[in-house]
Amino acid sequence: MKTKEEILNSFYTAGANGMPEIAAPDLLKAMEAYKQQGLADAFNAARKLKDEFAAIPDYQFKNLEDYIKSTEIKVVKNDKDELSEQIALVADSVLPAFLPDDPTVTEFAFDFNMMGIGYTAFYTKDTEGYWQMARWRVGRE
Repeated sequence: MKTKEEILNSFYTAGANGMPEIAAPDLLKAMEAYKQQGLADAFNAARKLKDEFAAIPDYQFKNLEDYIKSTEIKVVKNDKDELSEQIALVADSVLPAFLPDDPTVTEFAFDFNMMGIGYTAFYTKDTEGYWQMARWRVGRE
């Protein structure tokens, strides 16, 4: 295990006057190296055995990289477009106020605001006579 001083000393350079100095980027590298050293030391001190009574130690994590991979948060891709769902929900809820009086109309559009942003919802009448949102856009028509 390297000490903090040993890590810092590995990044020092000699200045114009011969005195040791460390540049800001090198200081950041030294800090990162010290953090990684501390992480590795903590891992080695605290890693768990699968079976404490086994003759040969069998660790739950073989090395630090395995442990770090096990702690990574798995991001689940969501294929749903949440904004479109929110817009459809709001537009569908105010739809009755904008329905056309003429029964022969098969498509229409109306404007509404949601969270301070203006949207235009476009509706078409399906074969059963129900209004379905065809698309939407940001802004006014």
